[in-house]
Amino acid sequence: MRRLLATVAVLAFALPAAALAAVRGPSDGTLSLRDGRGTFSIRATGGIIGSFAKGRVTVTDPDPSDGTGPIVTGDDWHKERNDTTTVYGGTKVRFRLIGGSFRIRVVGTGVNLSVVGKGSVNLAGAGTADDGTYSVDGGDYTAVPDFVTFFLP
Repeated sequence: MRRLLATVAVLAFALPAAALAAVRGPSDGTLSLRDGRGTFSIRATGGIIGSFAKGRVTVTDPDPSDGTGPIVTGDDWHKERNDTTTVYGGTKVRFRLIGGSFRIRVVGTGVNLSVVGKGSVNLAGAGTADDGTYSVDGGDYTAVPDFVTFFLP
């Protein structure tokens, strides 16, 4: 009888999780960018972790209380545009925002991004021979186009 109750208890917790996973489906709302060169804009709710070899990132966090807020390291300079927007620049810069809504615009080289969430993305390579690669929802990596590409991850 105890084994039966233990089994039922485990199933009671496992079934809702499995149901949620099944409802969500293959589109898990992810974007991965590797070694990008150009301009990359993300407007989303979720999380982002990124870095670049050289360039600048404009971070807008409209509600500082809904997540970690921007965490930026390695910047050579930064400038606050207003209460919610700051621009950071330099070489070997790393940044992250976890939780809540945000807007990020990165202009640079050696750009790496990992995004999880719901929102919109604009990718525009610099028009060089190798502007990097990107993947959406765990799919195959594709070359970054040298024109503005808009999609929802």
